[in-house]
Amino acid sequence: MRSVLRRIWVVFAKESIDNLRDRRSVSMAMIYPFVGPVLMGALIAFVGDTITELPNSSFTLPIQGAERAPALVAYLEENNVAVVVAPEDPRDAVRIGRIDTALVIPDDYAENFGAERQATVNLVVDGSRLSAVVAMSRALYALSEYSARVSAGRLTARGLDLSIAHPVEIKQINVALGRNLTGFFLNMVPPFLIFTIFIGGVYLTIDTTSGERERGSLEPLLANPVARWELMLGKALAAFAFTMMAVIAQLIAFKLVFEVITGGDLGLDVDIGFGLFVVMFLISLPLMAFAVAVQLIIATLTHSFKETQTYLGLLPLVPSLPGLVLVFVSIAAHPWMMAIPTFGQTLLIGQLVRGEPLGALSVAIACVTTGLAAGALLLLAAKLYERDALLFGE
Repeated sequence: MRSVLRRIWVVFAKESIDNLRDRRSVSMAMIYPFVGPVLMGALIAFVGDTITELPNSSFTLPIQGAERAPALVAYLEENNVAVVVAPEDPRDAVRIGRIDTALVIPDDYAENFGAERQATVNLVVDGSRLSAVVAMSRALYALSEYSARVSAGRLTARGLDLSIAHPVEIKQINVALGRNLTGFFLNMVPPFLIFTIFIGGVYLTIDTTSGERERGSLEPLLANPVARWELMLGKALAAFAFTMMAVIAQLIAFKLVFEVITGGDLGLDVDIGFGLFVVMFLISLPLMAFAVAVQLIIATLTHSFKETQTYLGLLPLVPSLPGLVLVFVSIAAHPWMMAIPTFGQTLLIGQLVRGEPLGALSVAIACVTTGLAAGALLLLAAKLYERDALLFGE
């Protein structure tokens, strides 16, 4: 038994040292994991800084036909709205991004408003741009406040109760952990992490199978007095180590990003303690083994280095897709979902990030089923290593 472990260790050490000298392997394990956290941090900082601006803070609103609504313009200016003259063609200006939004006051506004009829104003906006949507929201807030004030004045002048115009009072109760869209971006953590799990050791796997086969170094390696399953396991452990390096690097990056953002006033209000990331790492361990096993099987069955690189380059997209869907769609987690490798971990990591309690049964199902699937795939990889076709890529 000791000699078996020693041979596996020798293969593991050899592959690890060789690939530490390979820039691609090191970059995939240590550089790429920082891309997701940095990108998410930048998005949260941008959107959070925009959304958390107070409704009564100053902003610029281009208006066409301001002379037709002096009372409205005066109200806006009193409430920190910088009124400027809109371009001659406000629709075109908004369309090309010259301005975010524009308020157009029609010719009949003064007549309808003076007769205490409903007066219409047009708010021009490009809904495909975030900055435009934010500007529109702030303009709508100011206009609705003005409309409510005018409505209240008209009702009071007629001796009517103001509640007549508002038969239903709507109070918003926000149960989200954050105060703005931060929670939406936190849901992006699981797909980023899953993607890293399936990309962290991929170049090592490619190089130690297809790469060695094309370089002609695989045949003398197989001629050594080492069982092929021992050789496969040593390579798998090296890929597993690189995957762990990538996951640890990304979790550290997420921790740093959360700390920086929480230190600001962006509305981030979630538990980002060290224990959260430790649990994420432990939950991800069976999935790391599963990812390595899948990579080994694909690398063993493909015929060339380029073919292996193509398949393994696309592989991370498949398990990441459910996580990307969950960014936009909320799904109630059920125990049977935890039995699906990658999907169960995606749900659990999402619950951790949102600060929801984890069920012991769900964690056990996800870890055991994924671990068993990884073991079965490693056995299959060991059988594939026994084939003579391994040397020829057939």
